[in-house]
Amino acid sequence: MIITQEMLNNLIPVFPALGLIAAGCILLAIGLFQAPSPQAANESHGHGWAWGSLAVLLVIWGSWLFSSTQVEYASSLFRTDLLSRSGTHLALLAGCLITALTINKAPSRHACEFHSCLLFLIAGLALVTASSNLTSLYLSLELISIPTVLLLSISRRDNAGREATLKYFALSAFSSAIFLMGASYLFGLAGTTSIDGLVRAIGANSSTMAYIGFVLVIAGLAFRVTAVPFHFYASDVFSGSSLPMAAMLSTIPKIAGFVAMIKLLGGPTLNAALVPVALTTLILLALATMTLGNCLALVQSQCRKLLAYSSIAHSGYIMLGLAALLVQGASSRAVLVYLAAYVIMTIGFFAGISTLRARTDQDVELNDLNGLTSTNLWLGISLSICVLSLIGIPITAGFWAKFEIFRGLLTPGDRLLLFAAVFMAINAAIGAIYYVDILIRLNSSTTAWKNVSLTTLTDKPAIVTCVFCACMTLVWFIVPTWM
Repeated sequence: MIITQEMLNNLIPVFPALGLIAAGCILLAIGLFQAPSPQAANESHGHGWAWGSLAVLLVIWGSWLFSSTQVEYASSLFRTDLLSRSGTHLALLAGCLITALTINKAPSRHACEFHSCLLFLIAGLALVTASSNLTSLYLSLELISIPTVLLLSISRRDNAGREATLKYFALSAFSSAIFLMGASYLFGLAGTTSIDGLVRAIGANSSTMAYIGFVLVIAGLAFRVTAVPFHFYASDVFSGSSLPMAAMLSTIPKIAGFVAMIKLLGGPTLNAALVPVALTTLILLALATMTLGNCLALVQSQCRKLLAYSSIAHSGYIMLGLAALLVQGASSRAVLVYLAAYVIMTIGFFAGISTLRARTDQDVELNDLNGLTSTNLWLGISLSICVLSLIGIPITAGFWAKFEIFRGLLTPGDRLLLFAAVFMAINAAIGAIYYVDILIRLNSSTTAWKNVSLTTLTDKPAIVTCVFCACMTLVWFIVPTWM
């Protein structure tokens, strides 16, 4: 078989994903020759598998970063454009941070499978960002869902872990069915599975059936971004997963869901012709999501549940940004900036609290954060910076993320978006209440270490990850164009 230049050009958009899939398969092949570990499945030790996975991610990211990715390549299923390049960088960034967080935290008996699934999951996200067809988009989303179920099962083997795995599997299958139903409606109306052709056809001839199709597709993706009313699994699944997996669930599916939404709304530049079929759905979902997420986060005392509801609220902010950009027919950059800032500050916070327990399946209460800064200065300051970024204080990347969304909502003459802007400001103030409570606890003089199994002196990868994320939020505030 002769490989032509055209065939190579068709593979360029998915080069990072192919590299990650190949690396994951190699890890699994090597794992076949590994002697069974006599240690318990939930014991956590340093693993060469994690370092190998991190090296693979960095090499592929470097190759993608310095290759000729400014050239546009396209095939019937994938393409390279501004959205795919930005989304792939974001996928590799999140993959590197989560892999670094799991260096001492993967179950020793299943470390090979754990890190292989993590590489497959990141590959799925890279494929989502490059997809230009409904078929490839759906299959790429499933390449995220299936490894996620396996990772949940591998990382925690108690009853809570089994419950979280089963709930995620069942609801993921349900959301996929809804997405496929909506996609079939849109295909029937447009007569093509090409996303560009579909957007043009629906924008030129919107109808009730097109509206129903878009509602179903957005509903299918709402599960991945934990938008109301498809949010109810988040609290239980976050609580029943290990801390690194909770960090992954907070970020990777959310990136995939929003990138898929951007594609279905027109791509790098959103198509204003889709306003009649998509705007109302986006705004209603956004307002309900941010309000419910913030209100439920206010009454939480357990860190994972609080971050689960906080994640729901942030999804509402991002959906409002999508609505504003859709009305303006503007670039999707503001949403990508928010996602980048969200990934850094969320993984940084999870990395910080994961150092407070010897085992990652143990609960971390808000009281466990009391006086952390006085006990471990670097960790306390880094966590505080991540929390400030989640609030949106003007020394962090989180400020620019919220500012870009809010500025997009202030469209002259559009009362609906102005109302949404007021609603967002109120919700941001509600969110600041529980974030400020965390800040007070971190920097108080009262400590709660007698109830905590500290690993802060030995879990250096998690501390370094937290410090790195905190530094990046500060750097991105100074140079926001790097986001």
